[in-house]
Amino acid sequence: MGKNRIAVECTRVVREAGDHVVLAVVDPADDGRDGWQPSFRHAAEEAGIPTFDPPSINAPSAVARVRAVEPELTLSFQYAQILKAPVIGAATMATLNLHFGPLPRYRGVAPIAWALINGERTMGVTLHHVDPGVDSGDIVFGAEVSISAEDTGRSLYEKCTDAAIQLWRDCYQRIRAGDIPRGVQDPARALYYNRHSIDFSRRRIDWRWEAERLANWMRALIFPPFQYPEFLWHEDVLSVAHFTWDRGLHPGRPGQVLSIDTAGVVVGVPGGRIVLKEIRGRDSVVSPQEWAERGLSLGVRLE
Repeated sequence: MGKNRIAVECTRVVREAGDHVVLAVVDPADDGRDGWQPSFRHAAEEAGIPTFDPPSINAPSAVARVRAVEPELTLSFQYAQILKAPVIGAATMATLNLHFGPLPRYRGVAPIAWALINGERTMGVTLHHVDPGVDSGDIVFGAEVSISAEDTGRSLYEKCTDAAIQLWRDCYQRIRAGDIPRGVQDPARALYYNRHSIDFSRRRIDWRWEAERLANWMRALIFPPFQYPEFLWHEDVLSVAHFTWDRGLHPGRPGQVLSIDTAGVVVGVPGGRIVLKEIRGRDSVVSPQEWAERGLSLGVRLE
């Protein structure tokens, strides 16, 4: 069950081991065309694996379809739906999920964005048993992922994908042999974000935020091709594709342009400066010098 490169590559690991994938449960939105991510539907069909895309995996008809193939293992790789007991219980060995987060911390949605927003130095991926809760099942294996100062939502997602695929490669022989550990999660250490905890459509930069807090939020929002943090200049909504920040002292007000040069557009914020390296217009990335030529000047206060 799943989508994207993680599902494609982990399915390949299973097949390379000589095991038979009896069913690929794909996202109904997966139209079989590769985009910024490879299509799991396309990869499964190319491999001759039957596909199934129920609107609700927990509907009685969907449960019956899953049970009909008599799975030994049910594996979830970024599958979007929460599995309930009838689906969980279909597999005779285990039902496992590979989560992009260091459980028990960062259960729930958008763990990568929240790790960046919270200023974490490390992230992780966790293979765990699925139970009726959300990312609360016993831990099988995990791997740590480092977070650099330059990481964005997109780059950290790619790091987690790479780490998850490698973790699966490293542990699959043990899994298929029935060696599937159970490490109970400590609920006192759990951190959970539900689907209402973050709204990626609200991307407007608030220059009044403290420098580090703002920088962490901005880099979490950089996830091409879907989203970038935004600001308003005159009537144009501009997106920040790349930036840096520092603790440089300045006399400016929040959002005030302090300088424009080859380093970028330097904007003052409380406790430091944000240096805008790449600014996107409607259709393209425009250099700071080009924005200066369009009238962006020193002393202007961005909104």
